[in-house]
Amino acid sequence: MTIDSNWARVMTPDYVYVGIVKRDEFDHLSLPATDHGAANPDRPLLTKTARDPSGCTVVFQHWYGPTPAERAAAEAAVQAVEQLQAGRKVPA
Repeated sequence: MTIDSNWARVMTPDYVYVGIVKRDEFDHLSLPATDHGAANPDRPLLTKTARDPSGCTVVFQHWYGPTPAERAAAEAAVQAVEQLQAGRKVPA
């Protein structure tokens, strides 16, 4: 399942994640970016972090490839098709 709109998740009162779907919107944030996919291809993710002097941290995220959940769903679909083609029953 692909997320097609921006989202926010409050982890604690002073730690917030914001997902930015469109790369150009993410690039408009004037913060330095970290590419987590460069060191770990399983996490094709860019982040930009803003810290408020009062202690609030906001992490902006942009996934530029399939997320771990999307990869797991794709693998499960492939396995289900293989089981059907092999004539085995697919677990519910």
